Amino acid sequence: MIVQSAAYGRRMSAIITTLLGLSGYPLIGVICGLVLLEELGIPMPMAPGDLLLVLTGVSIATGRVNPLAVVAAVYLSALVGAICGRELCERIGSTALPRIARLLHAGDRVDDLTAKLRRGGSATVFVGRITPGLRVYTTQLSGLVAMPRRTFLIGLAPGIALYDAVFISLGAWLGLGVLTTIKHYMPGPGAIVLLAMVIGSALAAHALVNHIRRPSPA
Repeated sequence: MIVQSAAYGRRMSAIITTLLGLSGYPLIGVICGLVLLEELGIPMPMAPGDLLLVLTGVSIATGRVNPLAVVAAVYLSALVGAICGRELCERIGSTALPRIARLLHAGDRVDDLTAKLRRGGSATVFVGRITPGLRVYTTQLSGLVAMPRRTFLIGLAPGIALYDAVFISLGAWLGLGVLTTIKHYMPGPGAIVLLAMVIGSALAAHALVNHIRRPSPA
């Protein structure tokens, strides 16, 4: 476990060094691309969203990027990615939710968040989106329970704005030192990869079943 954690830390440090070697629009493009992929549900254990936002703040403080351009681009990337991620998960349907929870050994946590999403609507989406470790899960569960798009968006848009503002500001103010604290609240890379694999498998199975059930042309 210690060896794995050390290796994980080295890889993350390498990514930080690589990203900080860029500047301007190339750096904005890489950060936005990674943010978009994470919001879609693709695991990014080596470059989680919190890290990317902190790096955005560091890049602003060191003059590597235009502040307005990078803040707007990162926000839009997260917004578009989360909307698409919700649509993707809605295709799985609520029938897959119990299986996903069992595979992740997170039945109580998922059941609790699902109940809150159905009961609380936009407010619960907002709270989930500003909670480290629950951002992408909130988006995915909103899709799985088929939360109305308008309800989801009302909670999503300000949630992303607040979360981005906090972590970008922390990066600009405290620099990379804040990452030590953030790491304690990040979900383990194994859980992130497993969730992505489960959702991907469920999507494939869903598409296959629909294909089999589709009536043959006369």
